[in-house]
Amino acid sequence: MTERADVVIVGGGVNGASIAYHLGRRAYGKIIVLEKNDLATGSTAKSAGIVRQHYTNPLIIQMAIESRQFFETFQDEVGGHPGFVQNGFLLFVAGPEVDALQMNVASQRELGLPVEILQPEDVAAYFPGLNMEGVALASYEPSSGYADPHGVAIAFAERARSLGVDFHIGRQATGVRLQAEKVCGIGTDQGDIETPVVVNAAGPWGNRLARSIGVDLPLQVKRLQELFVKPAESYSKYNPTVIDLDKLMYMKPDAGGLVMIGGGITEDHSAIDPDRYDEQVRFETVSDITERAADRMPVLADAAYVRGVAGVITVTPDFHPILGEAPEAKGFIHAMSCNGHGFKLSPVVGRLISELIADGQTSLDISPLHPDRFERGETLSSRYAAFPILA
Repeated sequence: MTERADVVIVGGGVNGASIAYHLGRRAYGKIIVLEKNDLATGSTAKSAGIVRQHYTNPLIIQMAIESRQFFETFQDEVGGHPGFVQNGFLLFVAGPEVDALQMNVASQRELGLPVEILQPEDVAAYFPGLNMEGVALASYEPSSGYADPHGVAIAFAERARSLGVDFHIGRQATGVRLQAEKVCGIGTDQGDIETPVVVNAAGPWGNRLARSIGVDLPLQVKRLQELFVKPAESYSKYNPTVIDLDKLMYMKPDAGGLVMIGGGITEDHSAIDPDRYDEQVRFETVSDITERAADRMPVLADAAYVRGVAGVITVTPDFHPILGEAPEAKGFIHAMSCNGHGFKLSPVVGRLISELIADGQTSLDISPLHPDRFERGETLSSRYAAFPILA
């Protein structure tokens, strides 16, 4: 007997699980999620878990605001252990980025987000003990925070299961089948599934699935290194998250009194295979990032190195997600909220994709994120030239 589904979601990371949850809530027929490894073991597993709302594009700001609101009530609505902590978010910029920060804050305020612009000497009111040399201006979002990416993804998946969604763990998609330019099924290493809708939530593996219908998305897989240190003094989980465009690094509290520090994506332009890459942090990276972090926060000069991780993120030319139906194949829907923003936007990505499938339209206009914007020359932009991935 041929296996059938109303929707097949490829990818068991946080976005795939969120889409499954939202479709399950709508009782939208038979939903199958295919995950070739295990849930939340790809980019989700290595996510920093930062939940911020500072972006250039009003659509992404709105998505971030609504996602942050969802995280705040996540445990009541979904259950599980999301680990959301509202600790606030500080952004530091050097002189060349001052105008960009002011414009982005203005966009946030237009959408109703409480956010402050701070002079360097005012930052101590929110985070004392920082050396503000090199910082020209800062912004502060009191409502932002961080959460546990693995816990969120598993909670989405478990709730989706309770709503009737089937998760096929260890089952790999091999290619989408079309008939008259419409999705009619998907091949897997354990047999075909007939379906009119396939959602590409495969993250770093998303281009492989797209190529099965003859589409080559302009995606690059980048290796991202982060490390965890233990300060000599106690470190509060409510200390604000910091993204520092002068030092080109970011830091946030982590479990057990640790501090997670990241230094941006690697400059290695060689192709990275998400199935086979170096997951260890290199010694020179540890030395470089800890030095930059200690320059900004002197108390970290005596911090003990605990561990490091390297993960992969999927980067588009304009550092914005790809969301929407592929123009080449009706029923093939891209849901790659990539560029390192996937986790923080996942609650709203799941909702929007479920609306697109069930209603044929979305509550937010996602047309600027359409997959063919690169061919049409309608790419988006970031105001931050020094760190465009911040978007």
